[in-house]
Amino acid sequence: MPSPTTPAKLTSAISQGSVHGDVWRLAWASVLTSSLMTLNTLMDRFFVGRLGSDALAAVAIGGQVLFVLVSAAFAITVGTTALVSRFTGAGDETSACRATAQAVSLSALLGVLGIGVCALTLGPYLNSIDLHPDVRVECTRFVSAAFWGVIPSFAVMTIGAAYRGIGDTRTPLLITVVANLVHLAGDWTLMLGHWGFPKLGVAGGGLAMSISQFVALGASLYGLRRTPLAPSMCLRSLMPSIEWAARVLRIGVPAAVTALLRSSSSMAFTAVLASTPQGTAAVAALGIGLAAESIAFMPGLGFGVAGAALVGQALGAGMPARARQYGWAAALQACVVMSAMGALFYFAATPFAAVFTKDVAVRGCAAEYLRIMAFSEPLLAYSMVLTGSLQGAGYTVVPTMVTVLTFWVVRVPVAYVLAGHVGLGSTGAWLAMSGSTMVSGACMMALFRYGKWQSTRV
Repeated sequence: MPSPTTPAKLTSAISQGSVHGDVWRLAWASVLTSSLMTLNTLMDRFFVGRLGSDALAAVAIGGQVLFVLVSAAFAITVGTTALVSRFTGAGDETSACRATAQAVSLSALLGVLGIGVCALTLGPYLNSIDLHPDVRVECTRFVSAAFWGVIPSFAVMTIGAAYRGIGDTRTPLLITVVANLVHLAGDWTLMLGHWGFPKLGVAGGGLAMSISQFVALGASLYGLRRTPLAPSMCLRSLMPSIEWAARVLRIGVPAAVTALLRSSSSMAFTAVLASTPQGTAAVAALGIGLAAESIAFMPGLGFGVAGAALVGQALGAGMPARARQYGWAAALQACVVMSAMGALFYFAATPFAAVFTKDVAVRGCAAEYLRIMAFSEPLLAYSMVLTGSLQGAGYTVVPTMVTVLTFWVVRVPVAYVLAGHVGLGSTGAWLAMSGSTMVSGACMMALFRYGKWQSTRV
């Protein structure tokens, strides 16, 4: 094992052995990382649920606002993984290090810009939604406290993308463990007021989130010492370069636009829910449903990480056929697991919902959401993993067009019609959400099979 001051050599994760074996060697730690992130979200919602349905609705909406910022960071992280994985496959350690340093610098600048834009638009957005005034106030308190963690969060995401690019999925797992423990301890003390701390409510939850990101940043930098991307090697490359910024952003901006389209459509979808007869109960149910369903997201995210790294490395090594095999293998493995989770959601929807709230109306809406969404889990797996594989190849423009189709042409308009004009309320919204997910999965399968992603230059 290398000493803490001697970085490891750059080594590709691809082999001449089993394709499924290569995928699993990277995916298992990423699945666990996603699982821990999901557990963190579930526990966070559990604590918030102790504050009432208004707090649940406020954090659900605030989480969507914060995800808009996270979506912007994809402009950096997707480009980072694509470049670092490609350089790793080619054995170009210097370029991998340079790409990482430049991406970290860009992430800090983007974080500052994102906070400014979000601070200016938060009030108008909340006023445009038909919500109870108390929910608006609580949401503002939560987001204001969480803003402090945006910049370190961007840096953590970027460094994590570099880890994935070199095929290291275990270090991000350890970092996630540390960050989650800090976050949940902060929820217990600052949100609920235990161990002698004041009860700050949802603001305490936002503050706990921010503190956990500062701790995660420190752990991320510490972990880099044993990698080819050691801070001592990358420090001289931190000064922003227009050339490298262009390379990162050319790949990452379409992916960020994709994520922004998803998050903005989610906000529009929430506005549709708020206008249904179920109102705040439906919005609160969406937060619970997404938190519970995120259990199924974890294999999709984990196998998507493995697919992105292996596809990028295989292309860097001049093995396009192997890259294609990695993408399909990762998607298939995720589909098996997520299909099983879909069945669990269908049959255990009510107990899942009951864990988070005692409100009968919210619980009923959340259970119905889980049952309807269960049918889309297999195609959701293919959508998530193949999107990640294409991003690892640096092929991000066409998937953005697919996102426009599935979220803004299908999901939001159909939800509006079914929920309002047809009179199905929140049920119609859930049906539109599930249907658009299936369309997305089918489109990504066709794109991965017939698209020209293997010839993408980074």
